[in-house]
Amino acid sequence: MILSYKITIDELSKIGKDYKWPRHHCADCERYMWGHGYVARYFATLLSSVFLKRYRCPGCWIVVTVRPHVYWSKIRSSILSIYETLKFKINSGRWPIQSPRQRGGHWLKRFILFARMEMVTDIAYFLDHCQLKEICFLS
Repeated sequence: MILSYKITIDELSKIGKDYKWPRHHCADCERYMWGHGYVARYFATLLSSVFLKRYRCPGCWIVVTVRPHVYWSKIRSSILSIYETLKFKINSGRWPIQSPRQRGGHWLKRFILFARMEMVTDIAYFLDHCQLKEICFLS
């Protein structure tokens, strides 16, 4: 399970394990969760890993990882960079220079599949709609 938390990845990489994470309640049983160590995660803008806090509920034993709110679960790039890359590709027909073509192709394939399931005709408008509503189409 993933909890989103408002913190920048740059701030977290500078402070590291010394960052004072707030205590969290379990979503299932409403008990305070215990600290359960740290886990190393990699993000596209950093060369080294960042340690993210994990919690464990003493009641239902669920393990939760806290993640910066600007990243989707299991994705190394920020939500904004994904949308900007897809917007550039849809509008210009080519990939941005700073974005890896293979990663962008994966994002575009998943987005088009999601748009087809929603029976969308205007892809550019639907991308803006997904960004506004914070809809994750990569899961």
